[in-house]
Amino acid sequence: MLKIGAILNFIIAIGHLLCLFCLEKVFSIYGITKIMNKIATYNGALPYILTAIIAICFFISGLYALSADGSIRKLPLLKLGIFSIATVFLLRAIMGMAALIHNFSMVELSSTTIATIIGLIYLLGEINHIKKQSD
Repeated sequence: MLKIGAILNFIIAIGHLLCLFCLEKVFSIYGITKIMNKIATYNGALPYILTAIIAICFFISGLYALSADGSIRKLPLLKLGIFSIATVFLLRAIMGMAALIHNFSMVELSSTTIATIIGLIYLLGEINHIKKQSD
């Protein structure tokens, strides 16, 4: 189960890196052009840097899923990391549900659905891992 979470995070990380070539269009699709333009007034590179940092965070999340699955060596603070990642994704899902109630869009629906799925994969995957260890 956690391998699926890892794969999804790696795909999202690659997607963020690919977006670096057309950030303005992506910001427009997600409705964040105004805030990113404001951020860019401080330094034009900041939207690119933030997007790259987000990609790195998704990549690290994928590594933690592989580590918890036993596919790679054990990473530090593994249980805390997995539960933290699950929490972040599930909080994103809750925020997305609130946004959908306020202003429905297919982009928000897909983002919220993906966040929910990944959050549940991490949460349930780690719970199953803990159960297996106690048996």
